[in-house]
Amino acid sequence: MHAAGNWTTSRSLRLRTRHFDAHHQPKTYVGAPVRFVCCPHPPEGARSCTVAADAIVSSVAGVSIHVNTEESMHVTLFHTSHPNDRRPFSDAIRAHELSDLRALAAAFPQFSLRFHSIVLASSGSIVMLFDDPDDTVDRLRLVAHSVFPALPAYQTKTIVHTTLARVLTPSMPSETLQALRAKCLEVTAQLRHDAFGIALSRLWYVEETHYFSAESGRRTSIALPPPLHGASVGVNDTSQHLRDSGATSG
Repeated sequence: MHAAGNWTTSRSLRLRTRHFDAHHQPKTYVGAPVRFVCCPHPPEGARSCTVAADAIVSSVAGVSIHVNTEESMHVTLFHTSHPNDRRPFSDAIRAHELSDLRALAAAFPQFSLRFHSIVLASSGSIVMLFDDPDDTVDRLRLVAHSVFPALPAYQTKTIVHTTLARVLTPSMPSETLQALRAKCLEVTAQLRHDAFGIALSRLWYVEETHYFSAESGRRTSIALPPPLHGASVGVNDTSQHLRDSGATSG
């Protein structure tokens, strides 16, 4: 926030706005698609995300905001190619990555996440944060580095989140910023009251053709096994299972 009381966005937000057109829609990547792995929300979870995003976005005027579609709501796990670290792609690479991903998925049963909060990040992203009571996402990301040893350095490493929307306005009055944050707190309180959570039952392998747009390009859905009852699987157990299956690369 500068002396005039307006909010000047971070460098990362200013760079991201370049990836959206005049209609606030994502631009197309030049070259091969970006690939990432995520868990799509179940329909009722995606609907709650959209309702939350609409409530927050409609609370302010004069701000350009791109809202992700209901069909694309997801929890990001890891990238095998990243917008800031593009990797080669071919039919053979797709087949290899999908084969390894199916082996990884077989070692991670369906799991649930508990809603934590909605925040406006310094990047301009409006994100829904989750608690992961069994650390499934952390374990999955850790094992992914064994299955895909050459993953890009750019990864979501510490948070479990869904991006609801992205603010594209490079600066805004402090009153508008406060209104956005206040609405995030209000919606957070409502979702906590509702004990909101999501049950995740599959992975998406996304071949993203447009910036920050999981619904662009090809998506391959991979089912997770039924949830375990009264059992706990550790990282070492999972890694051994994948080694036994031949999924990990040397």
